[in-house]
Amino acid sequence: MNILQNERQLVKEAQAGNRKAFEAILDAYESRVYNLACRMVGTRDAEDVAQDALIEICKSIGSFRGKSALSTWVYRVAANVCLEHRRRKRPELVSLEDDIAEYKADPSDDPVTLAVKNQLKSDVDAAIQSLPVIHRDVVVLHELLGLTYQECSEVLGCPVGTVKSRLSHAFVRLRELLKEHAAESGLER
Repeated sequence: MNILQNERQLVKEAQAGNRKAFEAILDAYESRVYNLACRMVGTRDAEDVAQDALIEICKSIGSFRGKSALSTWVYRVAANVCLEHRRRKRPELVSLEDDIAEYKADPSDDPVTLAVKNQLKSDVDAAIQSLPVIHRDVVVLHELLGLTYQECSEVLGCPVGTVKSRLSHAFVRLRELLKEHAAESGLER
């Protein structure tokens, strides 16, 4: 049985009230939901929000109809819980340091190269944080979590064109914010 068939079977069993099927689904998505919560609401509230999202997933599993991948549906439920949390509470700045590919020190790197790379990582994190929430959410979902445009559309509840537009605007802004690094490294066009 392939993964998709296994997932569909788990959903059917969970919808029928099978506790082990619920647990298998939650085990498969628990860390992804927590990571999404960290990115959308910050680490201070992430554990509570992720727990709320997992509870909402359990309560709502009966509404899953299989029109999208289970992962997309799970992200949508979790993102809605995160968005609701943000509406109730003023958002804190979310550090994306752990989400941006962590630089592994190359033994041949000199201290100056290391400092430049660490500064770039810090500047990229700050640039992403400075984006408006609607643009930051798309960057997190598409670029950091690897969701497709369609999946982002389903999670955020907006058309694919809006996702692409928001991502485009985010990249324009990021290019502006990171122009200094591009010029220093010779990457500027």
